[in-house]
Amino acid sequence: MTKEYSNFLDEINGKNINFLIGSGASAGIIPTLWIDAFSRSFEELLTSKEYDEKQKIVLYYLWFILWVKKTQILEIDDQSKEFVEKYEIFISNLISLSNRDGFDKPKRVNIFTTNYDTLFELSFDKLASQNRLTFFNDGSRGFLKKYVSSENFYITAAHSGISDGFQRSIPTINLIKLHGSVTWKKDNEKIEMSLENRIFEELLKVAEEVNEKILKRKEEFNPSFEEIDLKEAIDFFCIENIEQSIFNNNLTEDVLKEHINQIYSIAEDKLKDFKEKYDLLPIVSPTKQKFSETVFEQHYYQMLRMLSFELEKKDSVLIVFGFSFADEHILEIVRRSMVNPFLKIYIISYNKNSKELIENALGKGTQIEFMPNFEEGKDGSIINGNFTFLNNILGSEK
Repeated sequence: MTKEYSNFLDEINGKNINFLIGSGASAGIIPTLWIDAFSRSFEELLTSKEYDEKQKIVLYYLWFILWVKKTQILEIDDQSKEFVEKYEIFISNLISLSNRDGFDKPKRVNIFTTNYDTLFELSFDKLASQNRLTFFNDGSRGFLKKYVSSENFYITAAHSGISDGFQRSIPTINLIKLHGSVTWKKDNEKIEMSLENRIFEELLKVAEEVNEKILKRKEEFNPSFEEIDLKEAIDFFCIENIEQSIFNNNLTEDVLKEHINQIYSIAEDKLKDFKEKYDLLPIVSPTKQKFSETVFEQHYYQMLRMLSFELEKKDSVLIVFGFSFADEHILEIVRRSMVNPFLKIYIISYNKNSKELIENALGKGTQIEFMPNFEEGKDGSIINGNFTFLNNILGSEK
């Protein structure tokens, strides 16, 4: 850690610590939402009035294939190992930070995240056996069946020893998934936590059927009678090409719209089927569209209220990482909280461009501090606000 941030732990020690974690935390294993060629995010495409409802169905298909599909990570493999390790270091740092407080104080850290993925859960699972006196809390309770409830976050855990001769608070790390999770499903009027998600599996199947239609049309394509534009659209949307296609720096929105129209005409029936099933997923889409099920919508607003309450408390800290403030509800909550004179907000932005975008969205305030400062070092290097930087200021990056 550089001398510039050597006092960071002292500044936040003993405070009501909250993190707001966005998609940038999973960058590398799950693509970020930013599209360089358009100088805007995929969220903005889905909210744009420049795309009609049919075109947006295809955008939802893209969104699922490129982002949502990749968030169901249920085991650590060679691809995810490096990223899970960064999460593990982060959580270990939070445990060490919590243990700096006296045993008579509640040791609670809240992680608010808009990510649907399971990287935090994988990290909790691995660290639980190594940190038996730490309470990892995802808001679920149960044994054979686990159910998520907002009430489960207001718990202080303590250890009393075998003889019950003392009582000391132990670290509690709350994981609050503001936008839902790929491990959630509806069970009557409750949210069940389950690794077996029927809706997700059905979506994977329908998405594959869309791709099969595209591939079949590719086989039928006749260059003698059909426009080359159709062939280009088919190649663009083939699953093996789609990620490279959407992040091509030479792509224009006009070309994307043309391709979308061609693909919709090829697979209209399957795309409509896909959208119907997608609307049942217990996640908040980039459009800020509310959950289709009341039980999920109620939980969503309860979690937003929890974020608001935490930021209104005295001596509160909010550390923002990998989050762009594109979500208008969260943006408004953080803006309102800035009237709290006892709140300090640290925003870790990846680079100067992301810092400017956040400043434009959030505004400026005396209690906001951006990190790092992006000044060139003696060797000409610039420190970016990545996961390594976050772990370094919290204690260590092993």
